Amino acid sequence: MIGCILERVNIPQDTHFLYKIMTAEDQYLYSTKLRFQSQQGFERWLCCRLKSDFHDFYIVRDPHTLIALGYVHNYDFSLIDGTCKLVVYIVPQYRKIGIGGIAAITFMQRLFSMYPLRKLYSTVYEYNEESLRSNIAAGFQEEGILRDYRYQNGKYHSMHYLSMTKPQFDKTIGKLVK
Repeated sequence: MIGCILERVNIPQDTHFLYKIMTAEDQYLYSTKLRFQSQQGFERWLCCRLKSDFHDFYIVRDPHTLIALGYVHNYDFSLIDGTCKLVVYIVPQYRKIGIGGIAAITFMQRLFSMYPLRKLYSTVYEYNEESLRSNIAAGFQEEGILRDYRYQNGKYHSMHYLSMTKPQFDKTIGKLVK
């Protein structure tokens, strides 16, 4: 059965896994390419980001084996605005089986229940077509497109800004986790 659990990141336990995937060859497709001289340098960077930028950070695990399948986190967290941005990353061998969707829904439910947030944002590069389709199918609304935002593989690519409000979540996909 497809499923996952979210566990708060544990630096000693999870650093190697996160270092491996955040410095992988394909990581540039999802975020800015991160370069570190060592796993220790990565760990220092991650600890700083966990204190300053990443508000909530969880490892996505298989509920039966506890194998790490990816991670979710949020950033640009603002209680004043009632918003934050989401990141969902699933390692390639676990994509296309629903884990990313389950992790995203679980994370969104957690955020909306823990904090007085009114809206969650997701940004997706146009070449990540599967993620873009999945977000829209789940009920995210496109709020804008940053045209030619990123240069990759010899051409410019746009970034889509998507959002979902708490009432939209409660009315649609939030029913799946209640």
